[in-house]
Amino acid sequence: THQSQLLVTDSCWNRVRTLAARKHQSLDDVYLRVFVDAGGCSGFTYQFELDQEALAADDVVFVQPHSDGNGTARVVVDETSLNYIRGSTINYVQEMIKSSFEVQENPQSESACGCGSSFALK
Repeated sequence: THQSQLLVTDSCWNRVRTLAARKHQSLDDVYLRVFVDAGGCSGFTYQFELDQEALAADDVVFVQPHSDGNGTARVVVDETSLNYIRGSTINYVQEMIKSSFEVQENPQSESACGCGSSFALK
C-alpha cells in the first residue's frame, strides 16, 4: 500500500482542506502536490503546490476521507519524487515567523540546509 510509504500528519491534511475551502474548490478538484526539484544549497529542494491538473500515470495518491464525509483530501507525489522522500513525514508547521508545508524525517536525506527546504541525498 502506498500509505505506508509516506506519513501525512493531521496538520497537513487540515491545511489542504482549509486551502481548498479558501479557494472555493471541492476536495475532489484540488490536491497538494509534493515534488523534489534540483536546486537549493544542498542539491535538492522540496516543492509544494495546490494543484488541480489531471493526475499523471506515475502519480502516487495518498488520501484521507473527511470524518464528516465531505470529500477526501489528497496529497500527490510523482514516483520519481517519492523515491527521494519515501519514509518521510509531510507536515504543515505554523511558527511565528512562517507557516509552511515541510518534509520531515527524510531517511533518504544525508543532510539538510538551515532553512529546511533543501537537502542532500545519502
